[in-house]
Amino acid sequence: MSRQAIAKWCNMFENGRTDIDNAEREGRPSTETKSEIAARVNKSILANRRVAVDEIANKLDISHGSVHKITVENLEFSKVCA
Repeated sequence: MSRQAIAKWCNMFENGRTDIDNAEREGRPSTETKSEIAARVNKSILANRRVAVDEIANKLDISHGSVHKITVENLEFSKVCA
């Protein structure tokens, strides 16, 4: 750990912080697990085997890279439309 990080932690505890757990962050929390998303991608692919990755990404509102990673690594499809 760097000196700067240690100084930052010291300042936070001196200013009243009492726990070491991360605080709640702003932003959109994920509501689905990876397996649920993979199941949705699999269902979409099985409905139309000639569907493109971009079409699935747009339909399910997830990124192109996530769809590609799920299809190749989790579902083990070897040929996926770009």
